[in-house]
Amino acid sequence: MKSATALKALSALLMLGLGACATTQERMNGWVGTTDAHLLSAWGAPDRKAKAGGGINVVTYKEKGQGKHSPSCHKTFAIDSEHRVIGASTTCR
Repeated sequence: MKSATALKALSALLMLGLGACATTQERMNGWVGTTDAHLLSAWGAPDRKAKAGGGINVVTYKEKGQGKHSPSCHKTFAIDSEHRVIGASTTCR
């Protein structure tokens, strides 16, 4: 059951990130496998936290573009009950 919920959370994250720039997504994927403590020490407090069920927590960081026509991006991480990052996604608009 836990793995099914994790798979659903990862699928949702991947669908959100389909339009992301490849290099940004590669950097985001570099966080997969690290601890939430490591993520929080590097990124600071997230802009949003949510529970996805099955012990999965989702944290999102918002970045505003630098200029009138620059996109704003949401960088989202899924964290399992063992405090490991299990998925990462970015969306820019």
